Amino acid sequence: MKRALTLIALATLMTSTADARSWVDTKTGERTSTSVTKDDTLVMRTDNAFTQVRVANADIADVVVLSDRSFQVLGKAGGKTNVMLYDRDNQLVDIVDVTVGFDVASLKKTLFETFPNEAVEVRPLAGGIYLSGDVSSVSVAERAVSIAEAYAPARVTSGLAIRDSHQVMLEVRFVEASRDSIKRLGVNLLSERGGVIDSVGNIMGANPGDFGIGGSTSLVNSTASLILGGGIGTASLDVRIDALEEKGIIRTLAEPNLVSMSGETASFLAGGEFPIPVSSGLGEVTIEYRKFGVGLAFTPTVLDNGVINLKVAPEVSQLDVQNTVEIGGVTVPGLRVRRANTTVELRNGQSFAIAGLLQNESANTREQVPWLGKLPIIGSLFSSTRYQSAETELVIIVTPHLARPVSDRSQLSDPLANVSLPSEASAFLGGKIEGGFGHAME
Repeated sequence: MKRALTLIALATLMTSTADARSWVDTKTGERTSTSVTKDDTLVMRTDNAFTQVRVANADIADVVVLSDRSFQVLGKAGGKTNVMLYDRDNQLVDIVDVTVGFDVASLKKTLFETFPNEAVEVRPLAGGIYLSGDVSSVSVAERAVSIAEAYAPARVTSGLAIRDSHQVMLEVRFVEASRDSIKRLGVNLLSERGGVIDSVGNIMGANPGDFGIGGSTSLVNSTASLILGGGIGTASLDVRIDALEEKGIIRTLAEPNLVSMSGETASFLAGGEFPIPVSSGLGEVTIEYRKFGVGLAFTPTVLDNGVINLKVAPEVSQLDVQNTVEIGGVTVPGLRVRRANTTVELRNGQSFAIAGLLQNESANTREQVPWLGKLPIIGSLFSSTRYQSAETELVIIVTPHLARPVSDRSQLSDPLANVSLPSEASAFLGGKIEGGFGHAME
């Protein structure tokens, strides 16, 4: 005997009396496949009566029996499951393969309305949503994925390609300054009030008297941030740093240049690693290594208007032999760490300074004449005590640049390309150690 299984696609939760949109007839014994959108329903009818309906995976779909000849399927989560029908004799009558998907058509419409100039394609993939196509920037791709996740949480796979991929070069300068020397000289490297340096090197929102000698004693304002913009203003800052470095007031710890793709993370470490014994159980000891030195990790994202969103995490650490721990007979030193983590938005060539990372060191030294220095009352006449305290401030200056590769290699210059070594006669007779620029070696 033939029996028909009928499917009625419904857009919302409805009873079996709803109007049918489409009909799919199957013969008895044939396996039926159908699909339903998540949070949507599908009413199924059969010619023959059944007494029991079972769902293989109730987390994906749920079934509500409407009568002895119809039932309703509700899509709960993306995926595939089976609905099995049984008769009075508990015999399997039919199996319906149900695929629960997401509202791809509605997502396509939303993405088109949000990004009319972008070519974003949407298609279902393995119980989720796959995005493909070309977009203009990383921010557009991130927003498209965010919109898709509203339709399919945790089930979005992005294959979006960036048409104009951006590379960002980051110039970073780690400067450590002695605050004692700065206080003695009354040097103020930057404005006390801070501000933005414009293209002619003037600080907006700062008093002229706060600059140079006799102003504040802080390298950077107490808010620990300052944006420096414009070529002349930034160059003026570099000149001040170089001048103070020649006087021994400050020193440059590291000056790395890093390049990263927009949206990717780049890291840098100038230092080393020291071993730490770690007990792994059963009396076994393994060695792990801890990094120290000058480190930096940054993630740039180029926005639509050319602004660079920059996540920066600089760190300066050094071994602390006065704070040690003994593990298994091995002395492990501690670490002194100065770390910052911030997110800023800058334009190409602007600089951002992070300061206020202070470190205090104190020492107490006692010198005395043997035996005599320990005598009561008069022992102080034969001994001396010296207290020393040093305070240093770490300043980190960050400058991002949009980097574009060049096809002509001749445009890339080597700073030593035009330098030649002196001839033997010039070296021994004239005492020259450099041959100058643009001269060939003799």
